[in-house]
Amino acid sequence: MSIKHEVGARRVPIITRCAAAWLALYARLRFFVLVLGSLAWGGTHDAFAVSFHLTAASPWLSYADPLTASTGVPLLPAVYDTLTEIAADGSVAPALAESWSVESDTVWIFSLRPDVKFSNGQPLDAAAVVACLRMLIDPAGKSYDTALYVNGIVDVRERDGNKIEIRTKNRDARIARKLANVFIFSASELQRLGRAAFAKAPVGTGSFRPEHWSSGGNRVVLRSVESSWRPSQQIDRIEILVVPDASARLQSLLSGQTDFANAIDPDSIAVIEAAGHKVSVVPGTMVLSLALRTQGDAALPLRDPRVRVALNMAVNRSAISQKLLLGTMPPATQIATPGVVGYDPDLEPYPFDPDRARRLLAEAGYRDGFRMVAGLMSGQVPGDVLIYQRLAQDLAAVGVNLELRNYSANEMLRRRTSGLWDGIDAFQSLWSHYRLGDVSRAAEQFSCIDPYSSFCDPDMVELIERSNQEMDQHRREVLLKQITGRFQELAPTILLFQFAGVDGLSKRVKVIPQSTGRINFVRTVLHAAE
Repeated sequence: MSIKHEVGARRVPIITRCAAAWLALYARLRFFVLVLGSLAWGGTHDAFAVSFHLTAASPWLSYADPLTASTGVPLLPAVYDTLTEIAADGSVAPALAESWSVESDTVWIFSLRPDVKFSNGQPLDAAAVVACLRMLIDPAGKSYDTALYVNGIVDVRERDGNKIEIRTKNRDARIARKLANVFIFSASELQRLGRAAFAKAPVGTGSFRPEHWSSGGNRVVLRSVESSWRPSQQIDRIEILVVPDASARLQSLLSGQTDFANAIDPDSIAVIEAAGHKVSVVPGTMVLSLALRTQGDAALPLRDPRVRVALNMAVNRSAISQKLLLGTMPPATQIATPGVVGYDPDLEPYPFDPDRARRLLAEAGYRDGFRMVAGLMSGQVPGDVLIYQRLAQDLAAVGVNLELRNYSANEMLRRRTSGLWDGIDAFQSLWSHYRLGDVSRAAEQFSCIDPYSSFCDPDMVELIERSNQEMDQHRREVLLKQITGRFQELAPTILLFQFAGVDGLSKRVKVIPQSTGRINFVRTVLHAAE
């Protein structure tokens, strides 16, 4: 789903001519270096030579390893397919599996789409899918990122016709949702080539396949697969360039070197539109927040729910959203976003009410406030340093002294996966729902189910587990809304914004459908070359 930036609905400040000129000059120099490097790889930028070629600039990229979690610009969905997909409304939609049914509490049957082939011409049949999934559920596959989504599956086998049978250890209502994150690959080719080599020459059923990688992996050319069951409507060649600097990505778009610039700063919207290009603001199914630790050596005040609710009421989300994010990321109203199963439109959001926040702090015994330390990882969203500085100012207004400390991504990951925070009371976090399309996975991460969770309320465990086992989808949705409401009461995080991606599109691009974590190159349409 792609929502275009409406010029009249959200007007951004006009950048001064001097500042814009400086930005363009700086970015042009940066991009000139990038172009020289690309030519050194032996590649050419011929996006305008043939009208059906698309060139994209991405902050980062990695090889097409189907066993890993992410590759920057969504390369994996272009190369591979999954059995199911998560639709924009949070429902589960068919993909390689045309349909599925629950035969018993622990047996699922998936009927495969007929006449699908891998990019090497081999048929995708039940035997191929079984071989792929068995590689993941094997004990040796537990180290793979995707093993998370087959956890609890004990056996996979062929059934009569082009069907597969999946058996689970316990009742699991999320099997079809989990499989939307498992890319189906040729297990025989992966075993033959080895994981590293296969990631550079993958065999999937997707619409594109990598034709050429640069020696450093900073550029890839994809070619359309004519035999694909979902062939590209128009694009026959995609070139993806790694351009880490946001201003250089902007200039690559403005100069005509690229058609698509991923992850653009909101401040650049006015420049892009003034040049006659377009901006795509893609709402995400994630909520940016500051997790409040209640475990271990965390600050004692954070263990009181009145304090946590008070911190949420002290933050002026609307002002931060409009002034620092130009309205591209609306204030969060709850842990879920619209379109996620478990989102409750009737749930009352935290109001911006500093006076009430002070009263709650006083009731909890902290009339004079307290001190806390937050760990941050800059670069998660544009201007996040300024966002958290403004957050600290809002908290200071109610007597809470928030010290901000910046850490590397690796350090934050180490602390998050070990639970060893060493005096850090709060940390930058996401309520992420795009993998499953419902609130269950994020709920687990903010509960006692996760051994390293920042927050643990024993009563939540039973409610979460009930929702995971409820096979009736209507009753399950009711339980998920209860989870959302309960988290609103407990306030384990300071809710901030609904995450959104901001991308720049050249004049050549007519349609490029997008959703969280995915770019639909198959349905992308360009205007004919002039």
